[in-house]
Amino acid sequence: MKVGFVGLGNMGLPMAKNLIKAGFEVYGVNRSKAAEELLEGFGGHIGFTIAQLASDMDIILTCLPMPADVEQVYLGKDGLIENGRAGLILVDSSTVNPGLNRKLYKAAAVSGLLFLDAPVSGGTTGAIAGTLSIMVGGEREVFMQALPVFQAMGKQIDYVGGSGSGSVVKLINQLMVGIHTQAVSEGLALGRKSDVDEEQLVRILTSSFAGSRMLERHYGNHIVKNDYKPGFAIKLLGKDLDLAVEMAEQSGVALVVGNQVRNLLRSAIRSGFEGQDMSAMLGYQLQCDKQIETEPIKHFAVFLPMKDADKSVTFREQHLQFLANRREEGKLLANGRFTDGAGGLVIYKGRMLEEVEAWVKEDPYIVEGARNYEIHEWDIVLAE
Repeated sequence: MKVGFVGLGNMGLPMAKNLIKAGFEVYGVNRSKAAEELLEGFGGHIGFTIAQLASDMDIILTCLPMPADVEQVYLGKDGLIENGRAGLILVDSSTVNPGLNRKLYKAAAVSGLLFLDAPVSGGTTGAIAGTLSIMVGGEREVFMQALPVFQAMGKQIDYVGGSGSGSVVKLINQLMVGIHTQAVSEGLALGRKSDVDEEQLVRILTSSFAGSRMLERHYGNHIVKNDYKPGFAIKLLGKDLDLAVEMAEQSGVALVVGNQVRNLLRSAIRSGFEGQDMSAMLGYQLQCDKQIETEPIKHFAVFLPMKDADKSVTFREQHLQFLANRREEGKLLANGRFTDGAGGLVIYKGRMLEEVEAWVKEDPYIVEGARNYEIHEWDIVLAE
């Protein structure tokens, strides 16, 4: 069986290598030609375009970092669906919104192609060992055809339902990974502040109800070694939590804790932690704790003068949800709007102007060009 593999990154390359070990004829494509050369060293075939793979393979897997990359590889003029031969099985192992999976499934079907969404969990360790968990959505008959390929890369392989189901399960997994990661960060930070032996603390927690695979992974693989080289980077976990929150909103599910963790990941990314392993959220937690010790809370008045009245109406609900999220995080003191239509006023609680400005720039009103902004530190004096 000829297997194409598009996306030879931290996950994709070891997955492709395991396919070669299992006896498959593997053809790889990657943006970085250095990764293709590594695949060739393992016995893979390189030097092909995506369109060439689509016209000659029996099955093609993709493992790409961002939804936009997936859409381009599948739906672009030189992509898989435009150039695929009838009966070709396409398998996307990226983490994307299930809506995108269903879009690709329908587009593939129109061209006589077969599509499965098969995101994976287990990190680079699982990818290297061939012990990934693989959750697959699509038609069961197609899943059965692709099963030998999955078995070469994973240990826990589950067919979970129709198109998009694999991504639903994966995003729930990532939501809980993010929450557990924050729990580890806050627990260990509190332990350090309380001057308890950290190794003993982790040993006790691991054997108690607080134990989790995230605690074992983060502490054993990264924190105890003070090594935050990414097995799975914070920026990718942040992207996954964005997708999970989007899915929850579409499903009518309130992710109170999930939203807060998503916002913490965004803050960590803004603070320069984006390229570090997700276990480095402990470092971000410690940085925030240090700021609490050294920087007093101040108030900042943000005037949002009107720029585009129509856009202000269009994006009002998103703006209000954004402010509600900041309120839940304890960053917002008050907000309101001028009845004459001149704009709005938001009072944030923060430690420095740069920090508050970063929050303001994420406001949908600013992102979409509905309002301008002015920020002033505000010395609040309460009337007697």
